[in-house]
Amino acid sequence: MNLHRIRLTLAFLLCAGAGGIWRSAVAAAESVVTNVPPHWAFQPLRSISPPVVADAGWARTIPDRFILAALQSHGLKPSPVADPRALLRRLSFDLRGLPPTPAELAEFLADPSPDAWNRWIERFLAEPAYGERWGRHWLDVAGYADSNGYFNADSDRPLAWKYRDYVIRSIQENKPFDRFIQEQIAGDELAGFVREGDVKPGSEDLLVATHFLRNPPDGTGESDGNPLELKVDRYTVLEGCVQLVGNAFLGLTLQCARCHDHKFEPVRQTEYYALQAILRPALDPVEWIKPQARTVGLASRAERTARTEAIAAFEREVKTLESAIAAVQVPFRRRWLEEALTRETGVDSKAVLQAFDTPEAQRSEAMKSLLKARTKGIVVEEIVLSRRFPDLKAALMPLRESLQRRAAMRPSPVEQVSLLSEPSSTPPVHHLLIRGNHASEGVEVGPGIPMSLGAPAAEFAGGVPTSGRRLALARWLTDSRHPLVARVWVNRVWKLHFGEGLVTTADNLGRSGAVPSHPELLDWLAVDFIRSGWSLKHLHRLVLNSAVWRQSSRLDSRSTEELAEVERARLVDGANRWLWHYPIRRLDAESLRDSMLAASGELDVRLGGAYTPIQVDAAGQIIIDESAPGARRRSLYLQQRRTQPIHFLEVFDGPQPNPVCIQRNPSTVALQSLSLLNSEFARNRARAMARRLVGPGGAPMDGAVRTAFELAIGRPPTPAESEASTAFLRSQAQVYAGATDAGIRVWSDFCQMLLAGNAAVYVE
Repeated sequence: MNLHRIRLTLAFLLCAGAGGIWRSAVAAAESVVTNVPPHWAFQPLRSISPPVVADAGWARTIPDRFILAALQSHGLKPSPVADPRALLRRLSFDLRGLPPTPAELAEFLADPSPDAWNRWIERFLAEPAYGERWGRHWLDVAGYADSNGYFNADSDRPLAWKYRDYVIRSIQENKPFDRFIQEQIAGDELAGFVREGDVKPGSEDLLVATHFLRNPPDGTGESDGNPLELKVDRYTVLEGCVQLVGNAFLGLTLQCARCHDHKFEPVRQTEYYALQAILRPALDPVEWIKPQARTVGLASRAERTARTEAIAAFEREVKTLESAIAAVQVPFRRRWLEEALTRETGVDSKAVLQAFDTPEAQRSEAMKSLLKARTKGIVVEEIVLSRRFPDLKAALMPLRESLQRRAAMRPSPVEQVSLLSEPSSTPPVHHLLIRGNHASEGVEVGPGIPMSLGAPAAEFAGGVPTSGRRLALARWLTDSRHPLVARVWVNRVWKLHFGEGLVTTADNLGRSGAVPSHPELLDWLAVDFIRSGWSLKHLHRLVLNSAVWRQSSRLDSRSTEELAEVERARLVDGANRWLWHYPIRRLDAESLRDSMLAASGELDVRLGGAYTPIQVDAAGQIIIDESAPGARRRSLYLQQRRTQPIHFLEVFDGPQPNPVCIQRNPSTVALQSLSLLNSEFARNRARAMARRLVGPGGAPMDGAVRTAFELAIGRPPTPAESEASTAFLRSQAQVYAGATDAGIRVWSDFCQMLLAGNAAVYVE
């Protein structure tokens, strides 16, 4: 009876509720499963020697030898090296998410030195744009969003952007990836911080990093209802954090074990709740803290208290001055009312004035009605009252001046950050939920990790002012003997460079995931990554210097013999799993938007800070107001609201953090072409690019066409493209003949066609 049939049988018995039969079947199945060899991903990392291959001269790096060995075993040959322009454009988008400028292309092409390629890799790795590009990749994994994601409430997370900036800084600085993981899971425990405690100087990044575990949806600030509904909402946050840890670091779908032992992975239900127990001290459903309150000021507790008291004292003083200003005006307002009443007939002036003189809290309904009917005689602006009564102006002047001086002395609040933290008290008791039912608690469960993943045991010994459980988890994950974490990450990096991972299911390296195409290469990369000090930039250098990454994806310059080889390769490996050519890839949503802004000359390259807010247009689409400050910043700085993704980015398969976005779902739909042709964003970029080309002192037609091609697609036009471009421009000039802005409209149409074309939207 094979393992697959055992699972089906057990699933059937579970659905049937077969009581004792079920328990007997589980026992029998476990005795069989224990004899199954461990899944490849749960086995220890192997130190593998690179294979010996024929014609090894093609290989530029060690990974090339693994690739070449696989190609040769399938009777395939690698493709020639790509054109230099295509290589630099590929490199620029891979590392920066932006196209190379015409000046960069010219400089690159003019440098024939042997080390030129390495210098360009280092140049791009050193730029802030690299941190933004690869920071965006991690934000996908982390499920980052600027909102809490509770149905339509979806309230703001006004401080989440500080975590986004922390990620960008960490990636740019090449922070060792094991340290990067530890800070995000247990930065507060590394800093020795306890809830409501002192914030030590220099610990800001450690506290901000813990927002990683704040990223899953959390609607507990808006949820209401009976105690069970509140409990469900709070447990949902805890469950989202376990799912985040499983997806981000282990490449496993742990959430299946919430209701029962996992059907595919070696994770028991008790182990799932043991992972929850690690996180519970910071996310205790009994002593719950709403998301808006999970903040701290970056100062000592005494300083925060002193600043709070100073602000309260300031507000009391301001309120006293405002009350004095209002009190001074009362007799003058009474006189104004008296004069107004003399101009009215049939009014009981005495009753109105008595109502006015009665304190507001003591007025009867009749008094309120009398005064409401005399609003015009009572509600009068201070400036009007002062003109009528010069003595009032003289009396108010020193009070107003004092208020103005006081307002300028307002104490600034302590800078706040959003974080996850624990009290210093004893960790709360945690229970397994029977069948995942929040109303049915089972046995008590302590902190622990899945024991069948092939990793060393975690030590939950404490040693810090808090429970120390998350710090133990972080150290377990980053232990160099852990079989999954390094494999998961190097597979993701490979995927982001080649469009497909060595394991195609980047979010699932478990039993239900795909089999690696190059298992020895995956392990070699993981071991090398750890030996490099968990250096992400080292991993980039390996890939970007490789011959496999530098292959061409084009066929137009190949000989008849080479084309025949291509046709045979397509029959053998149509999916390109053995990487016999570089895969053509469409730009991701952010790179597409940012490249259009770069081509138009409008890209705002300011780093960090609060997000640019979204808005809803007349058609109901989510857009960025073009006149708003920051409207032309890079896409990762735009507000990312879970329930309201920006329309242009959504159309091109932008991130959907529900709760994480390990893999984006690429699509090719008509709406993408329609957006490039009709959206206001695309039209505005085309107009700006046209003004850049042919504004005051613009280039003549031939020069402008060449510049337009270099800005949009990174190369000059071919003779056929030049001829077609000239014909198009002349044809459009006739269409707009007589229009005052004919020149800009003609070139706008031309620029838009370039920006919407495959050569601009895809990377070779």
